[in-house]
Amino acid sequence: METLLNFIQTHKPYVDATHALSSAVNLIGWCLGFVLLIRAWRRNAIKSVTVGPVGFQLQEAAEEAAVAAARDWKAKVPRQRLDVQKIRRTVGQAFTPQVADKLFGKSILWVDDIPTNNELGVRALRKLQLEVEQATSTEQALSAMQRRHYDLIISDMGRGSNMRAGYELLNAIRSQGNQEPYFIFAGEDRPEFRQEAAQQGAQLSTNDMLELVDQVIKYLGR
Repeated sequence: METLLNFIQTHKPYVDATHALSSAVNLIGWCLGFVLLIRAWRRNAIKSVTVGPVGFQLQEAAEEAAVAAARDWKAKVPRQRLDVQKIRRTVGQAFTPQVADKLFGKSILWVDDIPTNNELGVRALRKLQLEVEQATSTEQALSAMQRRHYDLIISDMGRGSNMRAGYELLNAIRSQGNQEPYFIFAGEDRPEFRQEAAQQGAQLSTNDMLELVDQVIKYLGR
């Protein structure tokens, strides 16, 4: 031991330089690992993260996206009240461990003949690590569903001159034996619309962006 201590004392400048180099290498390694971790998360290559502030940053980004989507939709449907705290609670639920492992990586098909109406909503769902594809017609949606499986379908109601296009797509999907959750997201919401949607076999009919996001989390995260 004494010989080792004498060696360290004699070669202290070299030992200090080696220690500094080791610290620098460790720091670079952690930074590189952090970047790779974020990239893997965004590509759904991993399902959960327990390293430092990563989870918090992802949740914060998802909250901001959900608030932006809700504000955008409220401008189109001004009678709705924007409850930012409720949005944060809804998104926070998606990042709890028991929900996150089930939610992340699930796929959604969103059908709307004017997809730009839903840009912020799609972005908010993607921030929850959900995969969202868009279709602009019943035919395009059915073709997409023949190529792959989706865990949930969101559809508008009227497309072009067809004011019941949402129900026609629903009936076509159910006739094929597909029982995945089907949400109608339309510009108007009335009790009779919700009642008919349930009778047709839909799980939701709403014009509230927050309710839409909340129900997506509830159905796909359970």
